[in-house]
Amino acid sequence: MWLTTELGQATCQAADGMLAISVNAAGGQAGVAVTLHHHDGASTITWRDDSGERLPAIADAYAREDDFVACLAQGENDAFGLTLQTRLVRADERATIVECVVEMQTRLLDSHPAVRLSVADTVLQWRREEGLLVRCGENFLGLLLTPRDRAACQDLSGEVGPLQLRVFGEFLEKGVIQKCRMWWVAWGEQQPTDAEWSQTVDSLAQAPLPLTT
Repeated sequence: MWLTTELGQATCQAADGMLAISVNAAGGQAGVAVTLHHHDGASTITWRDDSGERLPAIADAYAREDDFVACLAQGENDAFGLTLQTRLVRADERATIVECVVEMQTRLLDSHPAVRLSVADTVLQWRREEGLLVRCGENFLGLLLTPRDRAACQDLSGEVGPLQLRVFGEFLEKGVIQKCRMWWVAWGEQQPTDAEWSQTVDSLAQAPLPLTT
């Protein structure tokens, strides 16, 4: 269940009432922050303009069934508009799984916009075709992508330091919407086994495409 407070801010509770997701989508210089909660641990994914400019400011946000949708509309001085759709896939004793779908469009004629995702202070555990696993403090965090969505992403992470992922960056035609879906998995203090990782990859592959925003 999503609970909204101020514009662009919301939390999602699991079925047992425990906090699972926090979203702060103010935009601007602060960017967008999505925090996964699992037991006593938390991991925050921050979204910013890859060029270093401010993101557009939040224009609209709403909860729709299992999704929280934040719309950062393109203003006069912005290179693009951004919509982030966040959904709780699963929250149980083993893991918290969150789906993020980002959409981007522009009114500019010649543009190559991109956003950069980062998670601070991570240590890479493994990098595989379908995604990567990092350790954040005492907790493990996974990122999973389908083959279709991998083409829109570039992994800029090192072995130690912030997890960094550039999303989009190719030529974006005026009025065209580009979309990328990803799953983030908070595993807590226990590293996932190969079997658990493979099962989650299979679940993503079988998951229906989300509704358009």
